[in-house]
Amino acid sequence: MDKIKEFYTLADKYCRFVSSNELTADLVPVLMELLMELYIAALKLPEAEPETIYNVSLSKTEIPVIRISEQIPAFYWEVFDPFAEETAVGANLADDLYDIAADLKNGMKEFEAGRTGNAAFEWRLGLNSHWGSHAVDALRALHAIRNR
Repeated sequence: MDKIKEFYTLADKYCRFVSSNELTADLVPVLMELLMELYIAALKLPEAEPETIYNVSLSKTEIPVIRISEQIPAFYWEVFDPFAEETAVGANLADDLYDIAADLKNGMKEFEAGRTGNAAFEWRLGLNSHWGSHAVDALRALHAIRNR
Protein backbone atom coordinates (compact mmCIF):
# COMPACT_ATOMS: atom_id res chain seq x y z
CA MET A 1 0.00 0.00 0.00
CA ASP A 2 2.84 2.42 0.76
CA LYS A 3 4.23 2.15 -2.80
CA ILE A 4 0.76 2.84 -4.21
CA LYS A 5 0.28 5.89 -2.00
CA GLU A 6 3.78 7.13 -2.85
CA PHE A 7 3.01 6.77 -6.54
CA TYR A 8 -0.27 8.63 -6.14
CA THR A 9 1.61 11.50 -4.49
CA LEU A 10 4.12 11.62 -7.37
CA ALA A 11 1.37 11.40 -9.99
CA ASP A 12 -0.46 14.27 -8.32
CA LYS A 13 2.78 16.28 -8.16
CA TYR A 14 3.38 15.71 -11.88
CA CYS A 15 -0.17 16.66 -12.87
CA ARG A 16 -0.06 19.80 -10.73
CA PHE A 17 3.32 20.75 -12.17
CA VAL A 18 2.31 20.42 -15.82
CA SER A 19 -0.99 22.18 -15.27
CA SER A 20 0.35 25.13 -13.30
CA ASN A 21 3.53 25.93 -15.23
CA GLU A 22 4.44 26.93 -18.72
CA LEU A 23 7.38 24.75 -19.65
CA THR A 24 10.43 26.96 -20.02
CA ALA A 25 14.11 26.08 -20.31
CA ASP A 26 14.53 26.70 -16.57
CA LEU A 27 11.86 24.11 -15.74
CA VAL A 28 13.13 21.37 -18.08
CA PRO A 29 15.40 19.78 -15.40
CA VAL A 30 12.54 19.81 -12.88
CA LEU A 31 10.23 18.08 -15.35
CA MET A 32 12.93 15.54 -16.23
CA GLU A 33 13.36 14.68 -12.56
CA LEU A 34 9.60 14.28 -12.09
CA LEU A 35 9.35 11.97 -15.10
CA MET A 36 12.26 9.85 -13.89
CA GLU A 37 10.80 9.62 -10.38
CA LEU A 38 7.43 8.56 -11.81
CA TYR A 39 8.99 5.89 -14.00
CA ILE A 40 11.09 4.45 -11.16
CA ALA A 41 8.17 4.54 -8.71
CA ALA A 42 5.93 2.79 -11.24
CA LEU A 43 8.46 -0.03 -11.54
CA LYS A 44 8.12 -0.54 -7.78
CA LEU A 45 4.31 -0.74 -7.79
CA PRO A 46 2.98 -4.12 -6.68
CA GLU A 47 1.51 -6.44 -9.27
CA ALA A 48 -2.25 -6.09 -9.03
CA GLU A 49 -5.39 -7.25 -10.71
CA PRO A 50 -8.39 -4.96 -10.90
CA GLU A 51 -10.54 -5.29 -7.79
CA THR A 52 -13.68 -4.48 -9.72
CA ILE A 53 -14.70 -4.03 -13.30
CA TYR A 54 -14.44 -0.36 -13.89
CA ASN A 55 -14.65 2.15 -16.64
CA VAL A 56 -12.93 5.36 -15.75
CA SER A 57 -13.89 8.24 -17.94
CA LEU A 58 -12.29 11.60 -17.46
CA SER A 59 -13.74 14.86 -18.60
CA LYS A 60 -11.44 17.10 -20.61
CA THR A 61 -11.39 19.54 -17.67
CA GLU A 62 -9.81 16.90 -15.42
CA ILE A 63 -6.74 16.55 -17.62
CA PRO A 64 -4.18 19.34 -17.31
CA VAL A 65 -3.60 21.75 -20.15
CA ILE A 66 0.04 21.60 -21.19
CA ARG A 67 1.66 24.92 -22.04
CA ILE A 68 5.11 25.03 -23.63
CA SER A 69 7.10 28.23 -24.08
CA GLU A 70 7.76 29.32 -27.64
CA GLN A 71 11.49 28.99 -26.87
CA ILE A 72 11.09 25.24 -26.34
CA PRO A 73 10.76 23.12 -29.50
CA ALA A 74 7.60 21.05 -29.02
CA PHE A 75 8.02 18.98 -32.20
CA TYR A 76 10.70 16.29 -32.38
CA TRP A 77 11.57 13.09 -34.25
CA GLU A 78 11.51 9.59 -32.82
CA VAL A 79 11.44 5.93 -33.75
CA PHE A 80 8.99 3.58 -32.06
CA ASP A 81 11.14 0.48 -32.03
CA PRO A 82 14.82 1.17 -31.37
CA PHE A 83 15.68 -2.37 -32.47
CA ALA A 84 14.13 -2.07 -35.92
CA GLU A 85 15.45 0.01 -38.77
CA GLU A 86 12.58 2.34 -39.39
CA THR A 87 11.91 5.87 -40.46
CA ALA A 88 11.62 8.48 -37.73
CA VAL A 89 8.17 9.91 -37.17
CA GLY A 90 7.12 13.27 -35.82
CA ALA A 91 6.16 13.57 -32.17
CA ASN A 92 4.99 16.39 -29.96
CA LEU A 93 6.25 17.04 -26.45
CA ALA A 94 2.97 18.62 -25.33
CA ASP A 95 1.09 15.53 -26.51
CA ASP A 96 3.48 13.28 -24.59
CA LEU A 97 3.04 15.26 -21.39
CA TYR A 98 -0.74 15.35 -21.86
CA ASP A 99 -1.01 11.59 -22.46
CA ILE A 100 1.07 10.89 -19.36
CA ALA A 101 -1.19 13.12 -17.27
CA ALA A 102 -4.36 11.55 -18.67
CA ASP A 103 -3.15 8.02 -17.87
CA LEU A 104 -2.02 9.03 -14.40
CA LYS A 105 -5.36 10.72 -13.73
CA ASN A 106 -7.20 7.47 -14.55
CA GLY A 107 -5.35 5.70 -11.75
CA MET A 108 -5.67 8.69 -9.45
CA LYS A 109 -9.47 8.56 -9.73
CA GLU A 110 -9.40 4.90 -8.77
CA PHE A 111 -7.10 5.61 -5.81
CA GLU A 112 -9.31 8.48 -4.63
CA ALA A 113 -12.33 6.15 -4.80
CA GLY A 114 -10.53 3.73 -2.48
CA ARG A 115 -9.81 1.16 -5.19
CA THR A 116 -6.05 0.95 -4.68
CA GLY A 117 -5.73 -2.35 -6.56
CA ASN A 118 -7.42 -0.78 -9.57
CA ALA A 119 -5.11 2.23 -9.30
CA ALA A 120 -1.96 0.10 -9.19
CA PHE A 121 -3.24 -2.02 -12.09
CA GLU A 122 -4.05 1.07 -14.15
CA TRP A 123 -0.66 2.69 -13.54
CA ARG A 124 1.36 -0.49 -14.24
CA LEU A 125 -0.66 -1.24 -17.37
CA GLY A 126 -0.06 2.31 -18.60
CA LEU A 127 3.64 2.11 -17.78
CA ASN A 128 3.99 -0.98 -19.94
CA SER A 129 1.62 -0.05 -22.74
CA HIS A 130 1.25 3.71 -23.03
CA TRP A 131 2.42 6.41 -20.63
CA GLY A 132 5.79 4.74 -20.00
CA SER A 133 6.72 5.12 -23.68
CA HIS A 134 5.57 8.73 -23.66
CA ALA A 135 7.71 9.38 -20.57
CA VAL A 136 10.81 7.86 -22.16
CA ASP A 137 10.20 9.76 -25.42
CA ALA A 138 9.65 13.02 -23.55
CA LEU A 139 12.82 12.49 -21.51
CA ARG A 140 14.87 12.03 -24.66
CA ALA A 141 13.46 15.24 -26.14
CA LEU A 142 13.91 17.12 -22.85
CA HIS A 143 17.49 15.86 -22.58
CA ALA A 144 18.23 17.30 -26.02
CA ILE A 145 16.57 20.60 -25.08
CA ARG A 146 18.54 20.81 -21.84
CA ASN A 147 21.81 20.28 -23.69
CA ARG A 148 21.23 22.78 -26.47
